[in-house]
Amino acid sequence: MRQRGVIEALLRPPIELYSATTALLAAAVLFVSPWVFMMPAALGLMAGLAALGFSLWRAADAWYVMRYQLGLTRYKLTRVAPHRLPRLRDRIYLGHGFAWTQQHTQRRIDATRPEAQPYVTPSPAVRAATALLRTLRGTPLAFVAAFFLSSRYWWNPLGEQPDLGGTPVLHGVEPKEVPVGLAQRNRNGHLLVLGTTRVGKTRLLELLVTQDIRDGKVVIVIDPKGDADLMQRVYAEAARAGRLDQLYLFHLGYPEISARYNGIGNFGRVTEVANRATNALPSTGNSAAFKEFAWRFTNIVAQAQVALGQVPTYEALLRDITDIEPLFLRYAEHVLAARGPEDWAMRVDAIVARIEQKKYPVSRALQDRSARMIALVDYLKEAQVDDAVLLGLATAVRYERSFFEKIVASLGPFLEKLTTGETGKLISPDYFDAEDERPIFDWQQVIRQGGIVYVGLDALSDSVVASAVGNAMLADLVSVGGKLYKSGIDPHHPEGAIVLPEVACHFDEVNEIVGPEFVPMVNKLGGAGFMIHAYTQTIPDIEARVGDAAKAQQILGNFNHVVMLRVKNDTTAKFFADQLPEVDVSLLTVISGVTDTDGSTGTDFLSRNEDRTSTQRVPMISASDVMALPQGQAFALLEGNRLFKLRMPLPDTAGDAFVPPSLREVGERMRAKYRTSERWADETDWLSAHPIGLAGAVA
Repeated sequence: MRQRGVIEALLRPPIELYSATTALLAAAVLFVSPWVFMMPAALGLMAGLAALGFSLWRAADAWYVMRYQLGLTRYKLTRVAPHRLPRLRDRIYLGHGFAWTQQHTQRRIDATRPEAQPYVTPSPAVRAATALLRTLRGTPLAFVAAFFLSSRYWWNPLGEQPDLGGTPVLHGVEPKEVPVGLAQRNRNGHLLVLGTTRVGKTRLLELLVTQDIRDGKVVIVIDPKGDADLMQRVYAEAARAGRLDQLYLFHLGYPEISARYNGIGNFGRVTEVANRATNALPSTGNSAAFKEFAWRFTNIVAQAQVALGQVPTYEALLRDITDIEPLFLRYAEHVLAARGPEDWAMRVDAIVARIEQKKYPVSRALQDRSARMIALVDYLKEAQVDDAVLLGLATAVRYERSFFEKIVASLGPFLEKLTTGETGKLISPDYFDAEDERPIFDWQQVIRQGGIVYVGLDALSDSVVASAVGNAMLADLVSVGGKLYKSGIDPHHPEGAIVLPEVACHFDEVNEIVGPEFVPMVNKLGGAGFMIHAYTQTIPDIEARVGDAAKAQQILGNFNHVVMLRVKNDTTAKFFADQLPEVDVSLLTVISGVTDTDGSTGTDFLSRNEDRTSTQRVPMISASDVMALPQGQAFALLEGNRLFKLRMPLPDTAGDAFVPPSLREVGERMRAKYRTSERWADETDWLSAHPIGLAGAVA
């Protein structure tokens, strides 16, 4: 019997088999020889059918118990081709699993009792037989028999099982699985994925990105590591969906296949240029004052460049901050030509002539400057032109060159890192270089055309540049999101309606790029059609990055949905477990006692044995449960603290031919350089066995 009382009895021998076997034998006798039971043939047939039905009923009960116990000792694996992932109506598929309830907490606690251990661990006989088969597989004569006996089938107790770590009990407490998904309408509440390294975060990211590309959404993937499998997965899914013309691959480590992006060239307010250019500079202690100076002069330079019709780039900022005099000359002449008196040029030329003739007093700070610059500075003092940018530039050039270099000393080396070599050409593109055929993209353009962007920041090679570019991209996205929130994707809609895009943003290792701009991103961009999916290892990673536990909690508080894979940090595990209620579980207490008598009644003693049930209040899941999750499995809090237990499918790599040779070669070089993806079940390379197809260079 499966459940006939307060205590669910599933960790016990399947005693139903005895009555099932007895009833089956009785049915056989009734069918063949009803006279044994002194019945006529017709009555024997009817009695035999009844006995057979009872046998099947008891066998089903026994099978339920055996299947449950088998699930507690084995990891269940499923392989699904990426293009054959389940399609759930108005939901995005997260994996197979079940809704975790009080019953599953009860079963989890029951499985930890000492008397339950024979049913949740393989028996000594099975372990010995498995070890013997593993030895025989190395023997040529016994190889075939050992191979079949150890094959991985559900019915084979000797089959070799993958070791995914953790405990299979957590998923085995529910034999019946269903596809679990998150409602599309709730995705703009944002999703946080937490898990230590090598447990499946990147594979979950691939799972979600594959569906978003298939569904036609705008997809933005920012991967600080630069994972080869993830990059190829994005390309393959874009090719399968017929969206290669909308795909942009951006990778700092491989500029030859990369598109180009100007992180400071697209803005709503010109002050955003200085924010993004100086955001990565240190801002604690004495460094705070230097950062403020750097921001001020960067802002002045950016405003001057924009007024002169230039698109700000990191390279242009570095050039003009390092030598601000040419910019001052161009901008001063531009302003004076537009708003100065008609004779300004003549008067400046006169001052220049006097300076060259050594007949004009020059301050010591300007002695190493050109005569024309000195003349313009002095003329502007007299002309009193009302232009804040021009006055700021004039103030900057009046500093001694050595003093000016000191106050922007932290900015110069940082900008040099961003503009050196081939990387500089990626993030400071030359818009007028006709020989460079690599496309240049910006977020507004990508969103309007319904594009797909993969960004590999190569943080393992240069974390400073990766962080700066990532922060600039996020700040740019926030700016674009603000515009979309106000006017939608079509500001000139004939009916005046605000049409919002569906932008699925996936940020792997988000702790590498999180900054001040991330708070408004998760706090407000949901209303602009953005769906943020952030993947990281622990909560302290975010706290260390933003430098403030309160700010980290502010960021975390804006994620309505949380997927928790295995973690090794107690704080992170408690962050998840503390969001769940406590439940009542039943406890069975066995009580035995003996009472002696004086013998006067002819009874020497009285014995008593009883089973007593009680309840205890316990957490629905504990932090230790989170830490015991196998690879590729997770708990998920979705849609208002609905708790689910998930198991992500493994990829089936057969028959996918959507990766060109050029990209596959890059992927192989990336794997040789560093390996970052979570290989969590022997085979997690989605593309390693794929035939090559779609020959040609990456767009």
